[in-house]
Amino acid sequence: MKDEEDIDFVPKDVKFLGGEDLSTVLVYGYANSKEKKKEVSVAVDYGDDYRVTGYGYN
Repeated sequence: MKDEEDIDFVPKDVKFLGGEDLSTVLVYGYANSKEKKKEVSVAVDYGDDYRVTGYGYN
């Protein structure tokens, strides 16, 4: 997120998705952008070199 969106992400909690073939973790935290601090959720594929597969503001 820092490289592509210039947003500093501060993680607060993680949740590993269940299942045999799943390698995704949901990371909850805050994004500090130039304008303000926002709550955000990030989906990370730890089976693919920790690639961010999506994120959204709560």
